[in-house]
Amino acid sequence: MSLLAAIGHLSLAVTALVSGRRSALARPLAALCFVLFGWNFATLAHHVLGAPAFSVLDSAFTALSPPLVLEVVLRFVGHARRQRTARVLVWLAFGGLAAASLVGLVSKEVAAWTEGAGWAALFLAGWVPTLLFELLVLVRHLQGASDLAEKARTRTVLGALAIGATFSTSDVARDLGLPLPYLGSVGTLIAAALLMTCAVRFALFDRNVSTRTTVYVLGMIGAFVVAYLVLFRVFAGSLAAQAFVSAIVTLLVVAVARELGISLAESRERVQRLAVLGRFSAQMAHDLRSPLTALLGAVQVLEGTTGSGDAEAATKKEFLELAVAQARRISAIVDRYDRMGRIEPHLTVVRVNEIARAVARAHALPETSLRLDAADPECEADRDLLESAVENVVRNAVEATTSGERPDVSIETLHDAGALVIRVTDRGVGMDARQRERAFEDFFTTKATGSGLGLAFAKRVLIAHGGDVALESEAGRGTTVALRLPRG
Repeated sequence: MSLLAAIGHLSLAVTALVSGRRSALARPLAALCFVLFGWNFATLAHHVLGAPAFSVLDSAFTALSPPLVLEVVLRFVGHARRQRTARVLVWLAFGGLAAASLVGLVSKEVAAWTEGAGWAALFLAGWVPTLLFELLVLVRHLQGASDLAEKARTRTVLGALAIGATFSTSDVARDLGLPLPYLGSVGTLIAAALLMTCAVRFALFDRNVSTRTTVYVLGMIGAFVVAYLVLFRVFAGSLAAQAFVSAIVTLLVVAVARELGISLAESRERVQRLAVLGRFSAQMAHDLRSPLTALLGAVQVLEGTTGSGDAEAATKKEFLELAVAQARRISAIVDRYDRMGRIEPHLTVVRVNEIARAVARAHALPETSLRLDAADPECEADRDLLESAVENVVRNAVEATTSGERPDVSIETLHDAGALVIRVTDRGVGMDARQRERAFEDFFTTKATGSGLGLAFAKRVLIAHGGDVALESEAGRGTTVALRLPRG
Protein backbone atom coordinates (compact mmCIF):
# COMPACT_ATOMS: atom_id res chain seq x y z
CA MET A 1 0.00 0.00 0.00
CA SER A 2 2.89 2.37 0.71
CA LEU A 3 4.30 1.68 -2.77
CA LEU A 4 0.91 2.33 -4.37
CA ALA A 5 0.56 5.57 -2.41
CA ALA A 6 4.05 6.65 -3.48
CA ILE A 7 3.11 5.99 -7.12
CA GLY A 8 -0.11 7.97 -6.72
CA HIS A 9 1.66 10.95 -5.21
CA LEU A 10 4.36 10.98 -7.86
CA SER A 11 1.70 10.80 -10.59
CA LEU A 12 -0.14 13.78 -9.12
CA ALA A 13 3.10 15.74 -8.73
CA VAL A 14 4.04 15.23 -12.38
CA THR A 15 0.50 16.10 -13.48
CA ALA A 16 0.64 19.34 -11.49
CA LEU A 17 3.99 20.31 -13.03
CA VAL A 18 2.94 19.45 -16.57
CA SER A 19 -0.66 20.70 -16.67
CA GLY A 20 -0.90 23.26 -13.92
CA ARG A 21 1.95 25.71 -14.46
CA ARG A 22 -0.45 28.65 -14.72
CA SER A 23 -2.19 27.66 -11.50
CA ALA A 24 -1.14 28.94 -8.08
CA LEU A 25 -1.60 25.38 -6.83
CA ALA A 26 0.97 23.74 -9.11
CA ARG A 27 4.21 24.19 -7.20
CA PRO A 28 2.98 23.75 -3.61
CA LEU A 29 0.89 20.71 -4.56
CA ALA A 30 3.80 19.15 -6.48
CA ALA A 31 6.11 19.82 -3.53
CA LEU A 32 3.60 18.24 -1.12
CA CYS A 33 3.26 15.19 -3.37
CA PHE A 34 7.03 14.74 -3.58
CA VAL A 35 7.25 14.93 0.23
CA LEU A 36 4.41 12.42 0.63
CA PHE A 37 6.10 10.18 -1.92
CA GLY A 38 9.31 10.34 0.13
CA TRP A 39 7.39 9.61 3.32
CA ASN A 40 5.59 6.58 1.88
CA PHE A 41 8.74 5.21 0.32
CA ALA A 42 10.72 5.73 3.54
CA THR A 43 7.95 3.96 5.48
CA LEU A 44 8.04 1.06 3.02
CA ALA A 45 11.83 0.80 3.11
CA HIS A 46 11.90 0.96 6.91
CA HIS A 47 9.36 -1.86 7.32
CA VAL A 48 10.91 -4.02 4.59
CA LEU A 49 14.59 -3.40 5.23
CA GLY A 50 14.58 -2.31 8.88
CA ALA A 51 17.26 0.37 8.37
CA PRO A 52 17.10 3.15 11.06
CA ALA A 53 17.99 5.79 8.47
CA PHE A 54 14.65 5.26 6.70
CA SER A 55 12.82 5.83 9.99
CA VAL A 56 14.60 9.17 10.37
CA LEU A 57 13.66 10.14 6.81
CA ASP A 58 10.09 9.06 7.55
CA SER A 59 9.98 11.51 10.48
CA ALA A 60 11.57 14.36 8.49
CA PHE A 61 9.12 13.97 5.59
CA THR A 62 6.22 13.74 8.04
CA ALA A 63 7.28 17.02 9.65
CA LEU A 64 7.44 18.79 6.28
CA SER A 65 3.90 17.79 5.32
CA PRO A 66 1.82 20.23 7.49
CA PRO A 67 3.32 23.50 6.13
CA LEU A 68 2.96 22.24 2.56
CA VAL A 69 -0.66 21.23 3.18
CA LEU A 70 -1.26 24.75 4.53
CA GLU A 71 0.31 26.26 1.40
CA VAL A 72 -1.98 24.21 -0.84
CA VAL A 73 -5.12 25.11 1.12
CA LEU A 74 -4.37 28.84 1.32
CA ARG A 75 -3.49 29.05 -2.36
CA PHE A 76 -6.64 27.15 -3.26
CA VAL A 77 -8.85 29.66 -1.42
CA GLY A 78 -6.71 32.64 -2.50
CA HIS A 79 -5.55 33.67 0.99
CA ALA A 80 -1.80 33.02 0.71
CA ARG A 81 -0.85 36.70 0.97
CA ARG A 82 -3.47 37.46 3.60
CA GLN A 83 -2.23 34.64 5.89
CA ARG A 84 1.48 35.28 5.44
CA THR A 85 2.13 35.42 9.21
CA ALA A 86 0.45 32.05 9.81
CA ARG A 87 2.45 30.50 6.97
CA VAL A 88 5.75 31.76 8.38
CA LEU A 89 4.96 30.48 11.90
CA VAL A 90 3.97 27.03 10.65
CA TRP A 91 7.07 26.78 8.46
CA LEU A 92 9.33 27.78 11.37
CA ALA A 93 7.74 25.25 13.72
CA PHE A 94 7.66 22.22 11.43
CA GLY A 95 10.81 23.15 9.52
CA GLY A 96 12.64 23.14 12.84
CA LEU A 97 11.14 19.76 13.72
CA ALA A 98 12.21 18.33 10.33
CA ALA A 99 15.76 19.68 10.75
CA ALA A 100 15.97 18.23 14.27
CA SER A 101 14.75 14.86 12.97
CA LEU A 102 17.49 14.75 10.32
CA VAL A 103 20.09 14.91 13.06
CA GLY A 104 19.05 11.31 13.71
CA LEU A 105 21.08 10.30 10.64
CA VAL A 106 24.24 10.87 12.70
CA SER A 107 22.92 10.47 16.24
CA LYS A 108 21.41 7.26 17.61
CA GLU A 109 19.80 9.14 20.51
CA VAL A 110 17.96 11.52 18.17
CA ALA A 111 16.99 8.63 15.90
CA ALA A 112 15.43 6.88 18.88
CA TRP A 113 13.65 10.12 19.85
CA THR A 114 12.02 10.40 16.40
CA GLU A 115 10.41 6.98 16.94
CA GLY A 116 9.14 7.75 20.45
CA ALA A 117 6.15 9.41 22.10
CA GLY A 118 7.99 12.72 22.64
CA TRP A 119 8.39 13.40 18.91
CA ALA A 120 4.80 12.30 18.20
CA ALA A 121 3.37 14.57 20.92
CA LEU A 122 5.37 17.53 19.64
CA PHE A 123 4.19 16.93 16.08
CA LEU A 124 0.52 16.52 17.02
CA ALA A 125 0.62 19.66 19.19
CA GLY A 126 1.31 21.69 16.06
CA TRP A 127 -0.51 19.58 13.48
CA VAL A 128 -3.96 19.33 15.09
CA PRO A 129 -4.60 23.12 15.36
CA THR A 130 -3.14 23.62 11.89
CA LEU A 131 -5.48 20.98 10.48
CA LEU A 132 -8.52 22.50 12.21
CA PHE A 133 -7.60 25.92 10.79
CA GLU A 134 -7.29 24.46 7.27
CA LEU A 135 -10.64 22.70 7.53
CA LEU A 136 -12.29 25.92 8.76
CA VAL A 137 -10.81 27.91 5.86
CA LEU A 138 -12.11 25.39 3.32
CA VAL A 139 -15.59 25.24 4.90
CA ARG A 140 -15.87 29.04 4.81
CA HIS A 141 -14.73 29.08 1.20
CA LEU A 142 -17.35 26.45 0.35
CA GLN A 143 -20.08 28.48 2.05
CA GLY A 144 -19.08 31.65 0.18
CA ALA A 145 -18.75 30.05 -3.27
CA SER A 146 -21.67 30.41 -5.67
CA ASP A 147 -20.13 28.80 -8.76
CA LEU A 148 -21.09 25.12 -8.99
CA ALA A 149 -17.69 24.07 -10.36
CA GLU A 150 -15.92 25.88 -7.51
CA LYS A 151 -18.20 24.19 -4.99
CA ALA A 152 -17.34 20.81 -6.52
CA ARG A 153 -13.62 21.58 -6.40
CA THR A 154 -13.85 22.75 -2.79
CA ARG A 155 -15.77 19.67 -1.66
CA THR A 156 -13.19 17.43 -3.33
CA VAL A 157 -10.25 19.24 -1.74
CA LEU A 158 -12.04 19.24 1.63
CA GLY A 159 -12.67 15.49 1.36
CA ALA A 160 -9.05 14.82 0.35
CA LEU A 161 -7.76 16.82 3.32
CA ALA A 162 -10.15 15.24 5.82
CA ILE A 163 -9.43 11.66 4.73
CA GLY A 164 -5.69 12.04 4.13
CA ALA A 165 -5.06 14.00 7.33
CA THR A 166 -7.22 11.81 9.58
CA PHE A 167 -5.71 8.55 8.35
CA SER A 168 -2.15 9.90 8.44
CA THR A 169 -2.58 11.19 11.98
CA SER A 170 -3.37 7.65 13.11
CA ASP A 171 0.18 6.57 12.21
CA VAL A 172 1.70 9.27 14.45
CA ALA A 173 -0.83 8.58 17.21
CA ARG A 174 0.38 4.95 17.36
CA ASP A 175 3.66 6.22 18.77
CA LEU A 176 1.71 7.58 21.73
CA GLY A 177 0.61 4.05 22.55
CA LEU A 178 -2.87 4.24 21.04
CA PRO A 179 -4.12 0.95 19.52
CA LEU A 180 -4.60 2.27 15.97
CA PRO A 181 -3.83 0.57 12.64
CA TYR A 182 -1.39 1.97 10.07
CA LEU A 183 -3.71 3.89 7.75
CA GLY A 184 -1.50 6.75 6.57
CA SER A 185 -0.67 5.20 3.20
CA VAL A 186 -4.33 4.36 2.58
CA GLY A 187 -5.45 7.89 3.47
CA THR A 188 -2.87 9.68 1.35
CA LEU A 189 -3.57 7.35 -1.60
CA ILE A 190 -7.30 8.17 -1.40
CA ALA A 191 -6.45 11.88 -1.13
CA ALA A 192 -4.22 11.70 -4.21
CA ALA A 193 -6.97 9.89 -6.14
CA LEU A 194 -9.52 12.55 -5.17
CA LEU A 195 -7.24 15.39 -6.24
CA MET A 196 -6.41 13.66 -9.53
CA THR A 197 -10.14 13.25 -10.16
CA CYS A 198 -10.62 16.94 -9.39
CA ALA A 199 -7.87 17.83 -11.86
CA VAL A 200 -9.48 15.74 -14.61
CA ARG A 201 -13.17 16.55 -14.03
CA PHE A 202 -13.27 19.96 -12.34
CA ALA A 203 -10.18 21.76 -13.77
CA LEU A 204 -8.33 22.01 -10.45
CA PHE A 205 -5.38 23.60 -12.29
CA ASP A 206 -7.56 26.12 -14.23
CA ARG A 207 -7.72 23.71 -17.17
CA ASN A 208 -8.56 20.05 -17.65
CA VAL A 209 -5.77 17.49 -17.82
CA SER A 210 -5.32 16.30 -21.41
CA THR A 211 -5.32 12.67 -22.53
CA ARG A 212 -1.77 13.06 -23.81
CA THR A 213 -0.58 14.23 -20.41
CA THR A 214 -2.39 11.39 -18.63
CA VAL A 215 -0.83 8.77 -20.94
CA TYR A 216 2.63 10.30 -20.49
CA VAL A 217 2.35 10.36 -16.71
CA LEU A 218 1.05 6.81 -16.50
CA GLY A 219 3.82 5.58 -18.79
CA MET A 220 6.53 7.31 -16.79
CA ILE A 221 5.17 6.13 -13.43
CA GLY A 222 4.74 2.59 -14.85
CA ALA A 223 8.42 2.55 -15.81
CA PHE A 224 9.24 3.88 -12.35
CA VAL A 225 7.30 1.03 -10.68
CA VAL A 226 9.06 -1.57 -12.84
CA ALA A 227 12.42 -0.05 -11.93
CA TYR A 228 11.68 -0.33 -8.21
CA LEU A 229 10.40 -3.90 -8.48
CA VAL A 230 13.53 -4.91 -10.39
CA LEU A 231 15.61 -3.04 -7.83
CA PHE A 232 14.19 -4.94 -4.86
CA ARG A 233 14.51 -8.22 -6.74
CA VAL A 234 18.09 -7.81 -7.93
CA PHE A 235 19.52 -6.27 -4.76
CA ALA A 236 17.45 -8.27 -2.25
CA GLY A 237 20.52 -9.20 -0.22
CA SER A 238 22.20 -5.80 -0.06
CA LEU A 239 20.70 -2.99 1.99
CA ALA A 240 23.34 -0.47 0.90
CA ALA A 241 22.81 -1.24 -2.79
CA GLN A 242 19.03 -0.95 -2.41
CA ALA A 243 19.29 2.39 -0.66
CA PHE A 244 21.80 3.77 -3.18
CA VAL A 245 19.96 2.68 -6.33
CA SER A 246 16.59 3.72 -4.84
CA ALA A 247 17.96 7.21 -4.27
CA ILE A 248 19.36 7.36 -7.82
CA VAL A 249 16.06 6.26 -9.41
CA THR A 250 14.05 8.67 -7.26
CA LEU A 251 16.30 11.63 -8.02
CA LEU A 252 16.17 10.78 -11.72
CA VAL A 253 12.37 10.77 -11.78
CA VAL A 254 12.17 14.02 -9.80
CA ALA A 255 14.72 15.64 -12.12
CA VAL A 256 12.81 14.53 -15.24
CA ALA A 257 9.52 15.84 -13.86
CA ARG A 258 11.12 19.12 -12.80
CA GLU A 259 12.85 19.71 -16.13
CA LEU A 260 9.69 18.88 -18.02
CA GLY A 261 7.70 21.37 -15.98
CA ILE A 262 10.34 24.09 -16.31
CA SER A 263 10.67 23.52 -20.04
CA LEU A 264 6.94 23.80 -20.64
CA ALA A 265 6.68 26.86 -18.41
CA GLU A 266 9.55 28.67 -20.13
CA SER A 267 8.13 27.86 -23.55
CA ARG A 268 4.72 29.21 -22.57
CA GLU A 269 6.22 32.35 -21.05
CA ARG A 270 8.25 33.02 -24.21
CA VAL A 271 5.13 32.74 -26.33
CA GLN A 272 3.27 35.09 -23.98
CA ARG A 273 6.03 37.69 -24.03
CA LEU A 274 6.29 37.55 -27.81
CA ALA A 275 2.53 38.00 -28.06
CA VAL A 276 2.69 41.00 -25.72
CA LEU A 277 5.51 42.58 -27.70
CA GLY A 278 3.60 41.96 -30.91
CA ARG A 279 0.44 43.64 -29.60
CA PHE A 280 2.44 46.52 -28.16
CA SER A 281 4.24 47.01 -31.48
CA ALA A 282 0.95 46.89 -33.38
CA GLN A 283 -0.55 49.52 -31.09
CA MET A 284 2.45 51.80 -31.46
CA ALA A 285 2.42 51.36 -35.24
CA HIS A 286 -1.27 52.26 -35.30
CA ASP A 287 -0.69 55.39 -33.22
CA LEU A 288 2.24 56.52 -35.38
CA ARG A 289 0.64 55.75 -38.76
CA SER A 290 -1.78 58.71 -38.86
CA PRO A 291 0.74 61.50 -38.13
CA LEU A 292 3.28 59.90 -40.44
CA THR A 293 0.75 59.77 -43.28
CA ALA A 294 -0.11 63.43 -42.77
CA LEU A 295 3.56 64.38 -42.58
CA LEU A 296 4.39 62.46 -45.76
CA GLY A 297 1.48 64.04 -47.61
CA ALA A 298 2.58 67.52 -46.58
CA VAL A 299 6.14 66.92 -47.72
CA GLN A 300 4.96 65.55 -51.08
CA VAL A 301 2.82 68.64 -51.66
CA LEU A 302 5.76 70.87 -50.84
CA GLU A 303 7.97 68.97 -53.25
CA GLY A 304 5.44 69.38 -56.06
CA THR A 305 4.78 73.07 -55.46
CA THR A 306 6.55 75.45 -57.87
CA GLY A 307 6.63 79.20 -58.36
CA SER A 308 7.07 82.00 -55.89
CA GLY A 309 3.67 83.72 -55.86
CA ASP A 310 1.95 84.75 -52.66
CA ALA A 311 -0.57 81.91 -52.92
CA GLU A 312 2.17 79.34 -53.44
CA ALA A 313 4.22 80.76 -50.55
CA ALA A 314 1.17 80.60 -48.29
CA THR A 315 0.58 76.97 -49.31
CA LYS A 316 4.18 76.07 -48.55
CA LYS A 317 3.96 77.76 -45.17
CA GLU A 318 0.72 75.98 -44.32
CA PHE A 319 2.11 72.55 -45.17
CA LEU A 320 5.38 73.25 -43.42
CA GLU A 321 3.45 74.12 -40.26
CA LEU A 322 1.47 70.89 -40.67
CA ALA A 323 4.69 68.91 -41.08
CA VAL A 324 6.16 70.47 -37.93
CA ALA A 325 2.95 69.82 -35.97
CA GLN A 326 2.83 66.17 -37.02
CA ALA A 327 6.50 65.68 -36.21
CA ARG A 328 5.84 67.09 -32.74
CA ARG A 329 2.85 64.78 -32.42
CA ILE A 330 5.05 61.77 -33.23
CA SER A 331 7.58 62.94 -30.67
CA ALA A 332 4.84 63.28 -28.05
CA ILE A 333 3.58 59.75 -28.77
CA VAL A 334 7.07 58.31 -28.41
CA ASP A 335 7.58 60.24 -25.15
CA ARG A 336 4.25 58.93 -23.88
CA TYR A 337 5.16 55.30 -24.56
CA ASP A 338 8.56 55.84 -22.98
CA ARG A 339 6.97 57.35 -19.86
CA MET A 340 4.43 54.54 -19.70
CA GLY A 341 7.22 51.99 -19.82
CA ARG A 342 9.10 53.66 -16.97
CA ILE A 343 5.96 54.68 -15.00
CA GLU A 344 7.26 58.19 -14.25
CA PRO A 345 4.22 60.46 -13.68
CA HIS A 346 4.25 64.13 -14.72
CA LEU A 347 1.65 65.56 -12.36
CA THR A 348 -1.01 68.02 -13.47
CA VAL A 349 -4.52 68.78 -12.23
CA VAL A 350 -6.82 66.10 -13.63
CA ARG A 351 -10.60 65.67 -13.49
CA VAL A 352 -11.37 62.01 -12.99
CA ASN A 353 -14.85 62.40 -14.53
CA GLU A 354 -13.26 63.49 -17.81
CA ILE A 355 -11.04 60.42 -17.83
CA ALA A 356 -14.04 58.17 -17.15
CA ARG A 357 -15.99 59.76 -20.02
CA ALA A 358 -13.04 59.52 -22.44
CA VAL A 359 -12.48 55.81 -21.71
CA ALA A 360 -16.22 55.08 -21.93
CA ARG A 361 -16.37 56.77 -25.37
CA ALA A 362 -13.34 54.78 -26.55
CA HIS A 363 -15.16 51.55 -25.75
CA ALA A 364 -18.57 52.73 -26.99
CA LEU A 365 -20.13 52.40 -23.54
CA PRO A 366 -23.54 54.08 -23.20
CA GLU A 367 -24.04 57.14 -21.01
CA THR A 368 -26.09 55.00 -18.63
CA SER A 369 -22.94 53.03 -17.77
CA LEU A 370 -21.42 56.11 -16.10
CA ARG A 371 -22.13 57.01 -12.47
CA LEU A 372 -19.99 60.08 -11.91
CA ASP A 373 -19.45 62.15 -8.78
CA ALA A 374 -21.52 65.31 -9.05
CA ALA A 375 -18.72 67.36 -7.45
CA ASP A 376 -16.49 66.72 -10.52
CA PRO A 377 -13.48 65.89 -8.30
CA GLU A 378 -9.91 66.81 -9.18
CA CYS A 379 -6.54 65.36 -8.23
CA GLU A 380 -2.89 65.67 -9.20
CA ALA A 381 -1.96 62.91 -11.63
CA ASP A 382 -0.37 62.13 -14.96
CA ARG A 383 -3.38 62.19 -17.26
CA ASP A 384 -1.86 59.89 -19.91
CA LEU A 385 -0.75 57.27 -17.41
CA LEU A 386 -3.99 57.38 -15.42
CA GLU A 387 -6.13 57.22 -18.56
CA SER A 388 -4.08 54.26 -19.83
CA ALA A 389 -4.53 52.47 -16.48
CA VAL A 390 -8.30 53.00 -16.51
CA GLU A 391 -8.45 52.00 -20.18
CA ASN A 392 -6.66 48.71 -19.41
CA VAL A 393 -9.11 47.91 -16.62
CA VAL A 394 -12.15 48.80 -18.73
CA ARG A 395 -10.83 46.75 -21.67
CA ASN A 396 -10.51 43.73 -19.36
CA ALA A 397 -14.06 44.32 -18.14
CA VAL A 398 -15.44 44.60 -21.68
CA GLU A 399 -13.66 41.41 -22.79
CA ALA A 400 -14.94 39.54 -19.72
CA THR A 401 -18.57 40.46 -20.39
CA THR A 402 -20.51 37.78 -22.21
CA SER A 403 -24.17 38.80 -21.92
CA GLY A 404 -26.02 41.03 -24.38
CA GLU A 405 -24.95 42.87 -27.50
CA ARG A 406 -23.35 45.67 -25.48
CA PRO A 407 -20.75 45.20 -22.74
CA ASP A 408 -22.34 45.04 -19.28
CA VAL A 409 -19.79 47.38 -17.74
CA SER A 410 -20.16 50.43 -15.48
CA ILE A 411 -17.67 53.14 -14.48
CA GLU A 412 -18.14 55.05 -11.23
CA THR A 413 -16.24 57.94 -9.64
CA LEU A 414 -16.65 58.78 -5.95
CA HIS A 415 -15.03 59.99 -2.75
CA ASP A 416 -14.13 57.32 -0.22
CA ALA A 417 -12.21 57.85 3.04
CA GLY A 418 -10.25 60.84 1.77
CA ALA A 419 -9.42 59.27 -1.59
CA LEU A 420 -10.78 59.53 -5.11
CA VAL A 421 -11.96 56.21 -6.48
CA ILE A 422 -12.58 55.12 -10.06
CA ARG A 423 -14.54 51.89 -9.86
CA VAL A 424 -15.03 49.63 -12.87
CA THR A 425 -17.60 46.84 -12.56
CA ASP A 426 -18.56 44.12 -15.02
CA ARG A 427 -21.08 41.30 -14.86
CA GLY A 428 -18.83 38.93 -16.77
CA VAL A 429 -17.24 35.56 -16.16
CA GLY A 430 -15.42 36.63 -12.99
CA MET A 431 -12.45 34.92 -11.33
CA ASP A 432 -12.09 32.17 -8.79
CA ALA A 433 -9.95 32.40 -5.65
CA ARG A 434 -6.75 31.13 -7.34
CA GLN A 435 -7.12 33.59 -10.21
CA ARG A 436 -7.79 36.52 -7.85
CA GLU A 437 -4.60 35.69 -5.97
CA ARG A 438 -2.52 36.11 -9.16
CA ALA A 439 -4.56 38.80 -10.93
CA PHE A 440 -1.88 41.50 -10.56
CA GLU A 441 1.06 39.32 -11.64
CA ASP A 442 2.79 40.19 -14.93
CA PHE A 443 1.81 37.90 -17.81
CA PHE A 444 -0.93 36.15 -15.81
CA THR A 445 -4.15 36.02 -17.83
CA THR A 446 -7.32 33.94 -17.93
CA LYS A 447 -7.95 34.76 -21.61
CA ALA A 448 -6.48 32.79 -24.52
CA THR A 449 -5.41 36.02 -26.28
CA GLY A 450 -4.72 38.16 -23.22
CA SER A 451 -1.34 39.71 -22.46
CA GLY A 452 -1.58 39.51 -18.68
CA LEU A 453 -0.26 43.06 -18.35
CA GLY A 454 -3.42 45.15 -17.95
CA LEU A 455 -4.04 44.90 -14.20
CA ALA A 456 -0.32 44.71 -13.42
CA PHE A 457 0.26 47.95 -15.35
CA ALA A 458 -2.71 49.63 -13.67
CA LYS A 459 -1.42 48.70 -10.22
CA ARG A 460 2.06 50.10 -10.97
CA VAL A 461 0.55 53.35 -12.22
CA LEU A 462 -1.61 53.78 -9.12
CA ILE A 463 1.28 52.94 -6.77
CA ALA A 464 3.44 55.51 -8.59
CA HIS A 465 0.71 58.07 -7.78
CA GLY A 466 0.61 57.07 -4.10
CA GLY A 467 -2.60 55.09 -4.55
CA ASP A 468 -3.54 51.44 -4.99
CA VAL A 469 -5.85 49.04 -6.80
CA ALA A 470 -8.33 46.67 -5.14
CA LEU A 471 -10.10 43.77 -6.83
CA GLU A 472 -13.25 41.90 -5.92
CA SER A 473 -14.41 39.03 -8.11
CA GLU A 474 -16.43 35.85 -8.05
CA ALA A 475 -16.63 33.21 -10.74
CA GLY A 476 -19.84 33.59 -12.74
CA ARG A 477 -20.82 36.91 -11.13
CA GLY A 478 -18.33 39.44 -12.42
CA THR A 479 -15.50 41.63 -11.21
CA THR A 480 -15.06 45.04 -9.61
CA VAL A 481 -11.73 46.89 -9.79
CA ALA A 482 -11.31 50.03 -7.69
CA LEU A 483 -8.48 52.47 -8.48
CA ARG A 484 -7.81 54.69 -5.45
CA LEU A 485 -6.03 58.04 -5.81
CA PRO A 486 -4.96 60.35 -2.98
CA ARG A 487 -6.78 63.70 -2.93
CA GLY A 488 -3.63 65.71 -2.21
